[in-house]
Amino acid sequence: MKEKMVFIGKFLLFSAILFIIWIYIGRYYLIFLAQVSTPILYLLGYQVSLVVNEQIMFTFLGSEMILTDSYLNNYNIVPFVALVLATSFNKDRIIKTLLIGLPIIFLFHLIDLIAHFPLYYYGDGFAGFLISISAITRMLIPFLIWFALSYDYILHTFRIRKKTYQCPICKKTSTGIMMHIKDSHKKIDDQQQKKIGRFIEKYPELKDMD
Repeated sequence: MKEKMVFIGKFLLFSAILFIIWIYIGRYYLIFLAQVSTPILYLLGYQVSLVVNEQIMFTFLGSEMILTDSYLNNYNIVPFVALVLATSFNKDRIIKTLLIGLPIIFLFHLIDLIAHFPLYYYGDGFAGFLISISAITRMLIPFLIWFALSYDYILHTFRIRKKTYQCPICKKTSTGIMMHIKDSHKKIDDQQQKKIGRFIEKYPELKDMD
């Protein structure tokens, strides 16, 4: 339980810190995303122009697609990085996990941005489907990627562990201690019976297993 609470506390702390940082650097991430998408849009037949000043926008066919506040839609990078930093990995594995996960999230952002053009200008149904899926899974994706890359840590930290008890008679440890006592100590004297009684008083939850 302690390990779980430490992880949750670290995750919340890193998330808060990183989100504050993202408010300031998210604009530059969005500019980079738009710059990467520009040649791809050209290849798809969209002769766009990227304009960066106080606003961040694409111009195409005499209209503008303003992106300025869209960086807040891409903040799912924040929980992913917070999850990785909160996970008890060594430095090399943290770097490796980020190098795999961040490009995947970037690819989702890229697809989402590009899909807006056929939807916005031509009402393309498939593009609308991609954008809807992106909106629905936006906060799920960082957790799925983290799980895929950190499953060994997750299984170790969050698995439900059955409590073990030490037999008051033979000192053997078992998760099914009452069944062990019944099967292994069928003939017991008064002193051993008193030991079992004191044992059950110490662990009252065992009364329900009797």
